[in-house]
Amino acid sequence: MVDIISILVAGIFSCIILDILGYLLKLMGIPEPSWGIVGRWTYYMLKNATFYNPNIAQMPNFRYEVLLGWIFHYYVSICWAVIYYFCFLMVGLKMTYFSGFIFGALTTLAPLLIFLPFTGQGVFANKTRIPIKTSIMFLIRHSIYGIAMYEGFRWFT
Repeated sequence: MVDIISILVAGIFSCIILDILGYLLKLMGIPEPSWGIVGRWTYYMLKNATFYNPNIAQMPNFRYEVLLGWIFHYYVSICWAVIYYFCFLMVGLKMTYFSGFIFGALTTLAPLLIFLPFTGQGVFANKTRIPIKTSIMFLIRHSIYGIAMYEGFRWFT
């Protein structure tokens, strides 16, 4: 039971930290990911059973796409917490702030190699206006996310 609780707490805590960072970056003029697009992609992925939807921005929106985007965002974070738990607590890799940082940096590959290309924004955001800046911001955000993931699990060890 403690394992499930630690996974949920670490996953939700690290996502909250990621969202706080996103809010602070937004205050500095750096846009957050579009949770509406995430929700729309999730909706059409479930509705049409298609993962690849490069025209998602042109697809009709639906009423609760921002809410679904946020829910999916936290769901993915809990999935990352399961992977972190397995790697660091079950397999026994050493948990440190540095290993959390590396774990977070590696999670950057998911949006850069899966979400962005599958939503028509290209590998490493190469079809966006600012691909290098977008990729670097994902790396920064996810690296801090990984540190927060470590911290969330550290409370239970």
